[in-house]
Amino acid sequence: MAAVGLAVATVLGLGTSASAVAPAASDNSTSSAGHVMVDGHRVVTGTTIGEWGKTTKGERYSFTYKAGETKPSGPAAPAAASCSLYISDVSFHGAGASSYFQWETSQTCSGSFGAQKLQTQMWRSSWSGPRGYNNWHGTGLTSNQFIDFGWSTDCHDGGGTYTYYPVMQGYASGIGWGPKTRSNNDLREGCGTRAPNP
Repeated sequence: MAAVGLAVATVLGLGTSASAVAPAASDNSTSSAGHVMVDGHRVVTGTTIGEWGKTTKGERYSFTYKAGETKPSGPAAPAAASCSLYISDVSFHGAGASSYFQWETSQTCSGSFGAQKLQTQMWRSSWSGPRGYNNWHGTGLTSNQFIDFGWSTDCHDGGGTYTYYPVMQGYASGIGWGPKTRSNNDLREGCGTRAPNP
């Protein structure tokens, strides 16, 4: 598989810091063409942002909004800990046995969250609803406030045509798992029912 400027494993099991994929984020609030700043990081306008957390009263909350739109008001009680996450659009690269899907996941946590991690999986269409195209894979726990990883998974070329899209979910100790969030786009490709084995 040609990694197109990104040191990503052939199978989704290994992620890599996406700083090589995404332009470096700046701390200013200005937008550039097609991008806006969300929690101090550059995000493509229109990307679905998921925010979730726990208030000082112990109540959990979550909501989603689109980057570039007005963020919904949070809970009435102040947040003791909160996280926001986003998943990029999925892209398709290569041809034949060398083809693969690629996407990026990010999460920012603040407050008393302890440690955080994220996980991601490629899903595909089926007559009975979405199914995992491969296994869930994720990052280790970190106390960093921001994590950003690039992912890829190979296409089982010629195995049948389905609709594919990645999903992600974030975790923070003290809050638990957040809601599953999917990419804004999906791709119709002939990659079969299951990703090829490594």
